Amino acid sequence: MIDIKKDFSLKESNSLAFDHRVEYYCEAKTIEDCQEFIGFCLKRNIPIFPLGEGTNIVLTKKIKGAVLKVSVLGKKKKEEDVIIGGGENWNDIVLWSLKKKLYGLENLALIPGTAGAAPVQNIGAYGEEISSRLISVEVINLNNNELIYLNSNECKFGYRDSIFKREEEYLITSIKLKLNKSSKTNTSYHSLHDYLLRDDIDPSQATPHQVCRAVTSIRKKILPDPSIEPNVGSFYKNLFLNKSELQNLKNYVSDLPYFKTENDNLFKVPLAFLIEKAGLKGKRIGKCHVSDKHALVLVADEGSSSKELIKLSDFITRHILKTMKIDIEIEPKII
Repeated sequence: MIDIKKDFSLKESNSLAFDHRVEYYCEAKTIEDCQEFIGFCLKRNIPIFPLGEGTNIVLTKKIKGAVLKVSVLGKKKKEEDVIIGGGENWNDIVLWSLKKKLYGLENLALIPGTAGAAPVQNIGAYGEEISSRLISVEVINLNNNELIYLNSNECKFGYRDSIFKREEEYLITSIKLKLNKSSKTNTSYHSLHDYLLRDDIDPSQATPHQVCRAVTSIRKKILPDPSIEPNVGSFYKNLFLNKSELQNLKNYVSDLPYFKTENDNLFKVPLAFLIEKAGLKGKRIGKCHVSDKHALVLVADEGSSSKELIKLSDFITRHILKTMKIDIEIEPKII
């Protein structure tokens, strides 16, 4: 029997700790619970918003509808394939896979959120994305309450993007990943490569455990802890520019760092550099500010409001466009 709460506060359900409410709230620990609550909402024409740990959303007002928190747990492995419940904590899964001697997730260590939320924004870090490991997802169609499976191609992955971000009709209950028994690691990402060298580890010989520890250490050093400084991680997406766009930006930023990608005509530009170059690191509006640790992170101090955070974000976007003639895109979902 599901427990449906009314006029529920989401303060403890989002990493920015904004105290907005929702008309109906349910935490589902089984697929059957999910479908029961979805059925309840369908009968009453109540829109449903799926929720994991709330680490990539910005709540701006009371939600008119229902929030379904997915807490479906479970971990299964067969050879190199693993099936993970949508409610499992992502970093716990990374550590579990290492214990099981299954590799490929170590570069994604310490990314906040749940396994079910990971495909939504196609989480990625240090040269890896979950899309390269994902075989399929088990989802419930929120329009008809049917349990179906979508393969990786059907997820329509892009950079920090997927069908789940663009079309709000699926609830992810589990994911299936292809991992490796081989311990070969990807240490090509510049900051990871350099960190390993400074730690007297040959990047070409680094083990998955060493990569995991390195990634964890780097993230702890450069990113504020959401439990202490409320944030949603990177608030903006890094830039991917063609040669013409890159040259245009270099006209405004002569010392612009950029990196080659698999596409010879596409270059990655770290947006944090541009924000810092613009003098916006530490910029404050009300009780929200750009993190002193990492310029992509916006921190909501105690007593802050979503209006202040959005105002700060808009200021940064306009300033970068005005001074560098480049559009930037936010990463979290604004609700």
